[in-house]
Amino acid sequence: MADQVPHPNRSKILVIGAGAAGLATAWTLAARCKDGKCRIRVLEASDRVGGRMFCEEIDGFHVNGGASVINESFATARDLARQLDVELWRSPKSKGGQCYAGGRFWGLYVGGSLKQTLQTLYTMFFSPQHTLAGNLEFMRLYAMLKKRARDLDFEDHSRMLDLDTGESFAEFARTNSFTRYLKQAGELDLNCFTAGSSEQVGAAYGMSLLWLWTFNPATRSCLPRQGISALANALAVACKSFIHVSTTVERIIVENGKVRGVVTASGEKIEADAVICATPASTAARIIPELPGELRAVLERISYSSCCHVAFGLDANILAEGSHAALFPPESPTFLTMVSNMAAMTPDAAPSGKTLVHALIIGEHARALFVLDDNEIVRRVLEEMRRYFRTMPEHPLFAKVYRWPEAFCLSPGGMLRDMQDMRIRLGKNVRGLYLAGDYTRLPSLNGAMKSGVDAAEASLAYVTGA
Repeated sequence: MADQVPHPNRSKILVIGAGAAGLATAWTLAARCKDGKCRIRVLEASDRVGGRMFCEEIDGFHVNGGASVINESFATARDLARQLDVELWRSPKSKGGQCYAGGRFWGLYVGGSLKQTLQTLYTMFFSPQHTLAGNLEFMRLYAMLKKRARDLDFEDHSRMLDLDTGESFAEFARTNSFTRYLKQAGELDLNCFTAGSSEQVGAAYGMSLLWLWTFNPATRSCLPRQGISALANALAVACKSFIHVSTTVERIIVENGKVRGVVTASGEKIEADAVICATPASTAARIIPELPGELRAVLERISYSSCCHVAFGLDANILAEGSHAALFPPESPTFLTMVSNMAAMTPDAAPSGKTLVHALIIGEHARALFVLDDNEIVRRVLEEMRRYFRTMPEHPLFAKVYRWPEAFCLSPGGMLRDMQDMRIRLGKNVRGLYLAGDYTRLPSLNGAMKSGVDAAEASLAYVTGA
């Protein structure tokens, strides 16, 4: 290949990975290359597309195996859904949860009935999980985050880089005297949002998550009526002519500071003018051996949480009336972190008269389950759930296990700044190579898709000389 900007008549663009980032990349490339001047190929290592964004149908139940919701503020994800005619169903305004403390569940509701509001007040004053000092810290943190609400943006996080000081959220809480709030509610919220801990999550990322899902009363979540795979499938269908599954990339070829193509596990060499690596950071670090050391160090600092997720199809709801989830703080005498009622959030998740419940197990407890077979995992999780939910049947309609050794990207303190700098330096060091994935932005489904759209546009500008 000549060492010059490729001519559009022979431009070849490879996308590695067909998860949320890869599919958004492929869709954007396809939409911009309708004249046929760019040849696009998407190489996916597994036998299916969607990555952590998928849902499967089991006996009429739509079971989310990974990422499940789109927040109203996720502009890129919502725009892609609109372009693909994927209807998004808004979650109910009233939300409820049960938090386990002192040997029982305590109700917490937002926008519910008068009875539920009184239950919430009772919980805040009498639950052993709550203290007056913790409640006051909650209000103080709310005021702090509200002042920065416009900056805590999952579409464009550039205005919050001053908050990415290198501290973890736990360090931020200690520095600013929010430790009682963290113990009372913040730690549990971050457990559920990331399957990680406040020590693993950067301060800016933690503040953004808490504002998005806990503090901000103005936004609601959305979900395609048939599950998140409706969006993944629509993207896959639109790009099916150039997606190749069961095709593992072993190495991205870089020569003289320029990408040349890839080598697959079968030994095939595929030439390309531009390569977009839309894989987890750990995979990107492994398959780009020529990546400069200082850039590799950034990728190797990125970590992921572990999560074991078990879905149960049931004849009846096992959670308290009006509750979307039951939560277990870290000090609870169980390995469960959260049990959620998906049918309460999107009615089409389960057939009429049925319900769909998800059990979430994180961290070391999840890793301990990974080594077991599915039947043993189901047995242990079912036994544990029957300890806390008296109406949980001994024999559910079905049970499905999902193992996620790399579940959620944990953006440690300083990572947002590092990735911002890395994207600039990568363009100067390796021409034609682009990274996409949730780790390159504020980690989220929207961040993954936004990174894919941006990488597609940057690669097209490169290969066309625009």
